[in-house]
Amino acid sequence: MTKKNLLKTLVLVSTLACAGPALAALPDEPGDIKTGDDLAAACTPLAKGDRSDEGETAGRACSGFLGAMMQKVVESTAAGAPTTFNRIGPKQEHNLCFFLPPKLSFVDFAKLILAYRPAHPELDQRPAYETAAWTLSVNFPCPDAAVAP
Repeated sequence: MTKKNLLKTLVLVSTLACAGPALAALPDEPGDIKTGDDLAAACTPLAKGDRSDEGETAGRACSGFLGAMMQKVVESTAAGAPTTFNRIGPKQEHNLCFFLPPKLSFVDFAKLILAYRPAHPELDQRPAYETAAWTLSVNFPCPDAAVAP
């Protein structure tokens, strides 16, 4: 291989490596959503009303993830009581508290996540439920809870 061909190959590989995240497929299933980045990728089409096949599939994955999370919150919290998430964060140093509102659509929840996320890149690679929990704790906080995202 000549130096010129080697250089072309390296440039192509470097370009593909940099474009990799942009070319990554959107989550297809709720179980594909592992990180805050995955959650944002799945919830963006839902929040923006993307009706393409890929957007619809990702939106269903987002709705499924958020629905499962909300169901677990409802099942583990006494009626009318606040929900607490204890020991979350990289060092398990945070406790969060929120009240689920009486009505919160998946689309509205997705929009809240996307509005919250840009100021908190530290959550990009953290578990997806942490991004959702922080979003809820900031938007629907417990009256006595000190939230420091």
